[in-house]
Amino acid sequence: MAITPMNSFTNTQRTITIGYGPGYANSEVWNDLKSKLIIPTEIVSITAAQRYNPALILLDHHLIREMNHTQWVEEFPEAIFLCTESMDLDADLILSNSLPYRQTCKLLEMACYQWVLKSEKTERAKMRDTSFRYLNKLADISISLSSEDDLMTLLRKILNEGQNIACCDAASLFLINEINDHERDLVFKLTQNDSMEFPFEELRFPLDDSSIAGYVAHTDTELNIPDAYQLSKDVPYKFNQSFDQNTGYRTKSIFAIPLANKQKEVIGVLQFINRKKARSLKVTDEKSALAYTLPFDSDINVLLQALASQAGIAIENTILQNDIKALFEGFVNASVSAIEQRDPTTSGHSFRVADLCIGLAKSVSASNITRLRNVHFTDAEVRELKYAALLHDFGKVGVRESVLVKEKKLTSGSLENIQYRIWLAQEKLRTLALGKQLEMYRNGSAIESELHLINAQLEADIRMLNEFYATIVEVNEPSVLKEDNKGMLDKINNYNFDTLDDDLSIITEEEFNLLSIKKGSLSPSERKEIESHVVHTQSFLNHIPWTKEFQNVPTIAGAHHEKLDGSGYPYGMTSDQIPLPSKIMTVCDIYDALTASDRPYKRAMGTEKAIDILLLESKQGYLDNDLVQIFIDAKVFHCIDTKENSSSTPSASTSNHPCDHDLHQHD
Repeated sequence: MAITPMNSFTNTQRTITIGYGPGYANSEVWNDLKSKLIIPTEIVSITAAQRYNPALILLDHHLIREMNHTQWVEEFPEAIFLCTESMDLDADLILSNSLPYRQTCKLLEMACYQWVLKSEKTERAKMRDTSFRYLNKLADISISLSSEDDLMTLLRKILNEGQNIACCDAASLFLINEINDHERDLVFKLTQNDSMEFPFEELRFPLDDSSIAGYVAHTDTELNIPDAYQLSKDVPYKFNQSFDQNTGYRTKSIFAIPLANKQKEVIGVLQFINRKKARSLKVTDEKSALAYTLPFDSDINVLLQALASQAGIAIENTILQNDIKALFEGFVNASVSAIEQRDPTTSGHSFRVADLCIGLAKSVSASNITRLRNVHFTDAEVRELKYAALLHDFGKVGVRESVLVKEKKLTSGSLENIQYRIWLAQEKLRTLALGKQLEMYRNGSAIESELHLINAQLEADIRMLNEFYATIVEVNEPSVLKEDNKGMLDKINNYNFDTLDDDLSIITEEEFNLLSIKKGSLSPSERKEIESHVVHTQSFLNHIPWTKEFQNVPTIAGAHHEKLDGSGYPYGMTSDQIPLPSKIMTVCDIYDALTASDRPYKRAMGTEKAIDILLLESKQGYLDNDLVQIFIDAKVFHCIDTKENSSSTPSASTSNHPCDHDLHQHD
């Protein structure tokens, strides 16, 4: 009596193999149970069972002698096991020896049904596991892509992840390039191949339908091509065989998908080539390509579509971030250049200080000094220090140009006024001497010797006034004031001569004070104005809406003239209050001030002398000793030796750079 398999498993269109031992070979059940979906098969050994991999296994004494029940279950964990009552086994179903034929068939049918349920449950579990694994993988990929800010590294990650998902041999990435408002092309940006290495060259293609990538980008349509050499004649695109011809490679299956940004605009194309049975297989020629490659199926394509969606947004964000960084870098560099235009003699200072700061920060991270052993500057912190260093003197915009570029001690026009006064005094002396001589002639008492004395005194007074002027001209230079010149200044300051209205001095009190400056060209008030550049710098930088990673730029720049003992400016901060990046900048700033181009009052120092001064400043408690030691040991100062903005060219004129006045007296 034949039986009809239950719909619950026939509808699944599964082929169910029932393997039975030799002891069941003569059962009449098998003839009636055969169908398109149920295949009874005698198995006489474990080898035969492995070959057929049956869904149901009827164990008899013959099979049990070959391998015990537990081992059978371990070998075939997904199978349903049956046996008779006489075998005393813990099987899934027991076939009673006393059961009628019809009930035996029903029992076998029930076993088939049980296997279907079990296999479907297993498959659902596998699908859930696979889906969960893919979701986790896509989440990990999304996090990885969103955290990458280097474009080429991001593109390599996208291709790597795509190859992992698709298990394909090669992948390529194309980006759309905007030439102008009305013209675009397609840039072959990157490619990877597991089977061979070859030199890659970035190429450009027309953005049209003639190529596979061009068609995908132009039409915003994905292409799934089973064989690149078997394209329909009706399609507008062609497969470029040049790579295969040049390398001996064989491109077979291709899946190309457009990359879109947040606005759903196509920005590029991802192209995956030669999906393989295993990632480790190498596709080196046509034979291996035909043997190892597979078409891209719908399940894989869905995942690649998800990857492409993430990749398009990640690429757009990275390009946008890079554009913003380039824009900001340009703004910073333009700002520094603009400031240095007001003070050309210090050109390159901010750029050199930034280079020195970067070098010292990296050296600190690599040092073994106990106090700084746990200090490790991240890339973002190094960039933050770089921007602070580049902009640390931006506050010079708040300093009057007459002070910033003041070349002499006297203000503009003062020396000319003094010269006019001296000429006036000399003319007054000549007038007085001539008046005395005329009076003597008028009174008839003109004696040659007395007239000669008057002329000699006149010449002496005129010579003295000329010496006054020569001294003033010499003292007006921003060099160190000599002691004998100081005495002469006092003499000049006390000299008065009569005019029609009042006594007139050669120099005013303000001019005397300026000429009495011991070093440099700035008065105490002017020096205060120069020092105020730090406050202006911090105020200006506070108006910039810095991102979180650069929020400390104003504070770092605003403390670069502070000293550990509190003697610095503008706030008199002490060591615990000064940020470490500011301490780094102070060391670098002073080094460059010492070694920068000659000033009229300060010749550029060599490296050894500058290092000696840094060491002395650190021993006296002004600079961080550990930072100075790292600066010297790591030879950080060499990082600016070959820079285009090096300070090797002497300055032709003076300047009052703030850092030139930040040192304690070192001759």
